[in-house]
Amino acid sequence: MKHAITKLPMASANWLYLLLCFPIVDYVLRKFVPISFISSLWDEGVLIVLLLFCVTPFLRGARIMPGIKHVFSAFFVLGLGMTVADMSNVDASVEGFRAIYEYVLTFFIGFYLIASEEQLAKFMKVLGLVSFVVAFIGVMQVVLGVQTPEAWVNAGESTRTRAFSIVTSPNVLGSFMAFASPLAIGLFLNSKDKKERIVWAIVSLTTIAALLFTMSRGAWFAFGFVVFVGCYLWKKRLTLYLALAAIVLAAGLSFVPHMPVLSTVKDRVGTLFTAEYLEKSESDGRIARWKNSYYEMMKEPLFGKGLGHYGGAVGSRHFGTIYSDSYLFKTIAETGILGTGLLLTLMFMGLRYALRFAQERRKSPHYFLYVGIFCGLLAAALHNMVENIFEVPFMSTYFWLTTGFLVGLLAEKTLQKQR
Repeated sequence: MKHAITKLPMASANWLYLLLCFPIVDYVLRKFVPISFISSLWDEGVLIVLLLFCVTPFLRGARIMPGIKHVFSAFFVLGLGMTVADMSNVDASVEGFRAIYEYVLTFFIGFYLIASEEQLAKFMKVLGLVSFVVAFIGVMQVVLGVQTPEAWVNAGESTRTRAFSIVTSPNVLGSFMAFASPLAIGLFLNSKDKKERIVWAIVSLTTIAALLFTMSRGAWFAFGFVVFVGCYLWKKRLTLYLALAAIVLAAGLSFVPHMPVLSTVKDRVGTLFTAEYLEKSESDGRIARWKNSYYEMMKEPLFGKGLGHYGGAVGSRHFGTIYSDSYLFKTIAETGILGTGLLLTLMFMGLRYALRFAQERRKSPHYFLYVGIFCGLLAAALHNMVENIFEVPFMSTYFWLTTGFLVGLLAEKTLQKQR
């Protein structure tokens, strides 16, 4: 027993399990551990340990990274160059570099440390259970009527309670649920055992309920879109039936009498198409913030305003800038055309590899899981267009780590075919 315990830290998989529990571990440490040093830096410590585990497989050349490595190289060189170039604001530049690049490193952790498809399935089950815990807390907040901070409730709307669970905000919870729900559905469809199917059915319904209760329209639309994508990948004809059902449901909502949840959903979505919302958004809302980000980029089109200088938490702390409410527009303002182009290329290539991996394993027993993972990644990527989601460490970690898992397994399968 003692020998087994001492071996635990020597297995990279155990550290990966810890990282996959990111939001829960982070909340517990920040809430119950009085030592701020530990609660603030535990994730960096885990990343360092996992990167050390990557050294051996990298030096052995056991797994050859595909073309995405060139884009990563350019992306990191650009970031380092921009950090060094602005030494007059070195604190903001270094912190801005860390905020963007630190969790991107988890891609390499996933790429080099994933061992097999069976291990990936285990990792995704842990991630699914983590999402259930977070989702359940969010659902219970709404059921028990936990007061939502005023900053997350729009004036003039009937919505007074939004689920936010143990994460940063309702929008972040919505993004996490949009990422995790397709994964949970994939695990449900993948399951052969009846009891296991019941478990993943409960997880799926809970994450979808939490997503609904966040009242995050961006997360709703992202999830709705990837549901269509997932159905199309599985059975193209099913997409048509789903589209017809969505049209009927949308039309039916206008005739539904007042019901707590449905009426709120109808109000939240309907508000988007009103002249009042558009006018408010253009004056001091999202559209205004996106325009301001664009104007900042136009001052230095190629390189932008500088890392940590605009549109996010770092820019707010150091320069008093407002949030851009879009990771895309934050990146546009801070890194210009070059940085934005490289980041979008990385995300596109990662999603393309994930899709290719799923399509090549249509006959695999884990096929639905792979489709679910791809759809979850796509939902997270899309939500970044209207929220600063990658500013949240655990969301950035989940996206890049999971993408690394799939690209690593794809590279392994490609290498096996060449032998």
